[in-house]
Amino acid sequence: MRILDTHGTRDDLERLLGTDARADYVYMYPPRQAYRPLPQADLARIVIDSLTRRGPVNLYFHYPFCRQVCAFCNLYTTVGGSADAHASYTDALLAEFDKYAPLLAGRAVDTVYLGGGTPSTVHPREFRRLFDRLADLGLCDIHDVPEVAMEVAPDTATAVSMRAYRDIGVNRVNLGIQTADAYELGLIGRHDTLADHLHGLENAQSSGFANVCVDLIYGLEGQTDASWERSLEAVIARRPETVCCYPLTLRPVTGLAARGYAPAATRVLYTRYDMAHAKLTAAGYAQETHVRWALPAGGYRQKANHWAGQDIVGVGAGARGYLRDGDYRNGYSVRRRTRALRAWHNRVATTGHGRDSGFILDDDERRRRTVILGLGHLDRAAYTADHGADPLDHFPEEFDALGALGAVEIGADAIALTPLGQRHRDVVIQPFFSDRVRRLISDFDYDE
Repeated sequence: MRILDTHGTRDDLERLLGTDARADYVYMYPPRQAYRPLPQADLARIVIDSLTRRGPVNLYFHYPFCRQVCAFCNLYTTVGGSADAHASYTDALLAEFDKYAPLLAGRAVDTVYLGGGTPSTVHPREFRRLFDRLADLGLCDIHDVPEVAMEVAPDTATAVSMRAYRDIGVNRVNLGIQTADAYELGLIGRHDTLADHLHGLENAQSSGFANVCVDLIYGLEGQTDASWERSLEAVIARRPETVCCYPLTLRPVTGLAARGYAPAATRVLYTRYDMAHAKLTAAGYAQETHVRWALPAGGYRQKANHWAGQDIVGVGAGARGYLRDGDYRNGYSVRRRTRALRAWHNRVATTGHGRDSGFILDDDERRRRTVILGLGHLDRAAYTADHGADPLDHFPEEFDALGALGAVEIGADAIALTPLGQRHRDVVIQPFFSDRVRRLISDFDYDE
């Protein structure tokens, strides 16, 4: 992960913004590169201390099964998986969740997310088992949960499967289309055609989901400004409720890196961000973050809750939990994928959970997380109530510099990113990284 040379001074930030420097997309603080193995007692304390609080909670269930690993992907997944393997996995996932359930009693479940991997390669009966367990434990009726989301590969989005997932309670689907260019699809390793992708989107839209989201990536190998424009136009023409446009984050162990692909120049990436923003806003989409645009019925509730500081309980191989007192991870590997899945199964069988690493948050790191994730619109009164002082008192130099450069607007009630700050969001949050997290990221070894 790229960490920029800045400590929050105006000169540092002015230099970075003036040269169109880029940093990797940060959707969590600290990033996973700061996680390390922790004693099981410490991981348990993170969970217990966090989940005995009140307030809404969000559930994330990871399904690490894909038909193929795309060339850009460094998420945790395995290739293949039979119906028997999926059933066995569900058995273990339910056993793991049973250990969390007593700590969640009395807390409203605001979102449920089925991520991966490709959950849509798994038969709906396995998710029905999960949803039935949530009801049996008295946590929620899945049909009453405001957002029940599922990641879907376009080639798995048949009319039959989409109706089946909708009928069991899924109300939002996230289609990883990534590109609407046939040549680029081949380069990222997709075996299906562009027609398959677009037909999958149409199947999802015709199946009655309240919110259909499409993911696109800019900076892919072979992509040009013209092909990026075509991808945007193909998606906008079909009017999904939510569109996410992510810059390519190239990791050393991905297929793209293995064949020597060099990332696109930062100037090119900013040009493509500008293209996405212009086309989506012209089509009536409102910008929610620097990677997400939505129509009135759209959005991404679990991510919004996460960035607002709500707890996310992660269950399953490769899942992460994001809690008030720290984060945990249930294993990970992109080099030894099958071994990591077996290790998770073994940990669940022997200890009841799959946790193996994480990060403990102290008061300083908790303040930094609130600012980094909440800087789109940082409520000053809420921050003060949570952390004991105004954010300007905790980070005076950083906010002075960002305000002077026009990256944030400092109001009496809130601090918010300006359009300039939104465009450069992953750069302007860099000064808020602690020295400890910077060192951990710098020392991180991607040979996992």
